[in-house]
Order: sequence, then C-alpha cells, then structure tokens
Amino acid sequence: MKPIYKIAKTELKTLFFSPIAWLIIVIFTFQTGLVFTGMFDGMVRRQLIGWKPYMATFSTFGGLQGTFTIVQQYLYLYIPLLTMGVMSREFSSGSIKLLYSSPLTSRQIVLGKYLALVIYAAVLMGILAVFGSFATATIKMVEIKLILTGLLGLFLLTCAYAAIGLFMSSLTSYTVVSAMGTLGIFAVLSY
Repeated sequence: MKPIYKIAKTELKTLFFSPIAWLIIVIFTFQTGLVFTGMFDGMVRRQLIGWKPYMATFSTFGGLQGTFTIVQQYLYLYIPLLTMGVMSREFSSGSIKLLYSSPLTSRQIVLGKYLALVIYAAVLMGILAVFGSFATATIKMVEIKLILTGLLGLFLLTCAYAAIGLFMSSLTSYTVVSAMGTLGIFAVLSY
C-alpha cells in the first residue's frame, strides 16, 4: 500500500504543477457556480411572484435541468484533459522504464495513478459540496439525502471516467491521441 500512496503523491504533485489541473478547477468552479446561481435565482424569482417552493431541492439540483444534471453533461469534457498525460507522459519521457525497473508491480503503478485521479475527483466534488452546503443553509426543508446522493453519483461517474482516461492514456505515448480516444469513448457511451 505504501508504494501506491507514494506514486499517488508524486502524481498529484505533477498534476498540480501543470496549469491544466488548475485551469480545470477554475473553469469547473466558474461553470458550476453559474449553473447553480441560475437555478437558485429561478427558484427565488418563483417565490417572489407567489409560487410555493414545491420540491425546491429537487428543482435546484436534480431533474432535467438541475445543477447535477448539467454538471454531468459537462463532466466528460474535463476528464480527457486531465488524464491525457497520466501514463503517456511516462512513455514519452522514458520514465516508465525506471518505474518498471523499480521493485513495483504494474498494478501498483496503475493504482497509484488512479488514486491520484480519485483524489482530484474528490476535490471537484468538494467544490460542488460548497454549493450543496449553501443550499442546505438557505432552502427550507432541504433534502440533504438528495444532495449527498447526487454528489456520490457524480463522484463515482468521475471515477469511472478517470479509469477510462487512464486506460486510454496507457495505450499510447501521444497525449493528444489519448485525449481524443477518451473523448471518443465518452461520446459512444453517452450516445
């Protein structure tokens, strides 16, 4: 277990030294903030004109036009950018030979890199949890189970997307080919 944590720590350092990880966090925060405030503003406007806040939590987070649904639709755009260099960077720089010559198994290398992606997914869900905690403080009779279930579902979806991206990154040494292949698989799966 210790080598997996070391690889994950190193991968997270490498990930956050690149501007792509920070750019994804900033764009994700901005985009989810716009979506959430749009949903929340619509709910407040309906209350001001006299409508009763029927299922306010569900209309803000779930449904066909809820925050979680819209975030789910945009999530597949971020993951190929994040995972495109995870393994292909090792192949193109030649550092994969050093990893293979060390007393590590291929399973430990892949699990360490995947653990780093899971931690990054948890950071993204932490951003969404901030919006969920704001809704918990402002919506009367909030359905906390709905918010937590939505966060868990998006976290698991992000982890599945990260696994697909890691697999595609391990097939090629070219980062662009890896990103396009990951995006192609996501398009087929969403179709």
